Amino acid sequence: MGSEVAYAVERFRGDETRATRPTERGRFEQILGRHHRRLRRVVAGVLGDPDRVDDVLQEAYLKAYRRLPKRFANEAHEATWLYRVVYRCCLDELRRRSREKESPSADVHVLAPRVDSAGRLDVERAFAALKPADRAVLLLVDLAGLDYETAAGVLRVPRGTVASRLSTARRRFRSVLDA
Repeated sequence: MGSEVAYAVERFRGDETRATRPTERGRFEQILGRHHRRLRRVVAGVLGDPDRVDDVLQEAYLKAYRRLPKRFANEAHEATWLYRVVYRCCLDELRRRSREKESPSADVHVLAPRVDSAGRLDVERAFAALKPADRAVLLLVDLAGLDYETAAGVLRVPRGTVASRLSTARRRFRSVLDA
């Protein structure tokens, strides 16, 4: 927030010797400010391991900052780009995890049981039972609220594939919940 205040003060003074646009870092902070909360939920859902969320987000944000485009056509393109970077980092983490032959998501509930209602535990169990691709499409569309086009851009699949995967993921989720 400090950089935004300094930027506003400089514009108010009319100081032409200073930059009238936010720095790359300031611009990146603004982008993260708009998307961080939803990205955090998406990463937590895809990984299923709350201990790795911060590490994966840090890696993703560093990659995104290093490759930050000069401009976006609109906010949807900005969101698609950022979600894609974060999602790819999630996939990298899942690949690393599978190479190490460990399954921390299955151990999370044993090590840190929640004292919430049984319904929440059922939802978490059902969600953890889904494949990563199913979790990803559910998180992007249903939790993060992305439209099908933007989710398709993030996943790099056609819009129809998103609709199909979403339908399949919802059906699998319901069947696990009902079991």
